Amino acid sequence: MTSFVKIAAAVAALCTLAACAGAPEPSGNTSGDPTGDAPAGKLKIALIAKANASDYWTAVKDGAMQAATDLKVEVTFLGPDTESEGDKQLNQLQTAVNEKPAGIGFAPQDGAQDGAPPILDAAKAAGIPVVAFDTPVKTSDIPIATVASNNKAIGAMAAERLVELTGGKGDIAIIAHGEVGTAADRRDGFTEYIAEKAPEMKIVDTQNGESDQAKSRDKANGILTAHPNLVGFFGTDDDSVIAIAEEVASRNLSAQIKVIGVDASPDEIKLVKEGKITGAVTQNPGGIGYKTVQVLVDAAKGTMPTQKEIISESVWYTADNLSSPEVVAVLGQQ
Repeated sequence: MTSFVKIAAAVAALCTLAACAGAPEPSGNTSGDPTGDAPAGKLKIALIAKANASDYWTAVKDGAMQAATDLKVEVTFLGPDTESEGDKQLNQLQTAVNEKPAGIGFAPQDGAQDGAPPILDAAKAAGIPVVAFDTPVKTSDIPIATVASNNKAIGAMAAERLVELTGGKGDIAIIAHGEVGTAADRRDGFTEYIAEKAPEMKIVDTQNGESDQAKSRDKANGILTAHPNLVGFFGTDDDSVIAIAEEVASRNLSAQIKVIGVDASPDEIKLVKEGKITGAVTQNPGGIGYKTVQVLVDAAKGTMPTQKEIISESVWYTADNLSSPEVVAVLGQQ
């Protein structure tokens, strides 16, 4: 097992939360009806995700809803249709604050970072604890914690595997799913590892596919036309790597180019099984959703997290290790 194969202990084994200073006081919604809509005796937790339709965010939601069942609270889960609707997401966040739930989870889009601080200030003023999930809120210190993967380490893990698979020589390229946030962290973790550990590898192009398969496929087409001798291609999320794999396969270059990705949507896993994606680093989206709700429920009851950064596990998977205990623990049986 390499140094990056297990980024952190499983979410279930994260340290017990305890009270700490500097967090907002719990709102008055710690018992009874926190919003006027929830059943009596249930806390209401509102999660605002980057999007609501992709396989990844569906898995996050599933984890959150499992926490709702286990902890006997009510959870609402909203997000824009795509990850490029910052204004819409900010409106959803403002609505959540206005409804005064017991806690709010927020996964900021790149386009929502700048507009989020005054809304989060209002949440703090109302005594509503806020937890960032999946992506830090880099423009505000209001969130009491961030539940996320170590995205720079994810990028470095992908680079480490690509170096192993290629011998550390040749031209490679990247399609990221954005320019800031998780996309930038994964991109930078990847490029920094290559620069330090693989001086004979050259990153010939890096493009932004905007977490859109059609746009990413177009970017992949342009890169492969300009650089047909690539030995490796990295996509920073499921949409980007699926697009890369399909374009590479359409050119009959799957044997030549090692395609490496992040995440584990059903379509991505299918391409891994078919050999069109060599391997990918998967997060634990369900664990992120579950832990976010758990931290917010504890905070609403007066127990604040002792850690500002709560790291969720990530593992490397290929067609050969999908049934290994390590991967099954995160992905389930495939």
